[in-house]
Amino acid sequence: MYDKKLELLQRRGVIVEGELTRFEIVYKPDEKIPMQVLVQFPARFNRLYMCSQVVGLEQMKPKLQQRVQALMSGELEQKQVTAYYRREIEKQMRQCPTLDFDKLAEEQWEDVITIPCAILGGVVSKVPVAL
Repeated sequence: MYDKKLELLQRRGVIVEGELTRFEIVYKPDEKIPMQVLVQFPARFNRLYMCSQVVGLEQMKPKLQQRVQALMSGELEQKQVTAYYRREIEKQMRQCPTLDFDKLAEEQWEDVITIPCAILGGVVSKVPVAL
């Protein structure tokens, strides 16, 4: 997760109004997944990642606020925060609106993965026929 607004300013001199935070997920399982399985079933991310929108740091205790702000600004990495504070941050984050990665992947899967893989590899037969 990083500040895309800052990156655009530094690299291209583009000024963006408002917040622009970008997150990326790299899906690299331990074992290879056969293409015929991959194209049919979206990956599951919710067990690996959690993303929530922190709407108000004011309700957090000062020490917790300090760590969250440092993580968000990049001053601290997650591994630099003790397990106790990571658990406390997670508790707070679970009370905020969260992003369902599994649902998002499922909604995008056919257009982004299934159809291109079917066309390139001839793996799936549910590609629409062009008339």
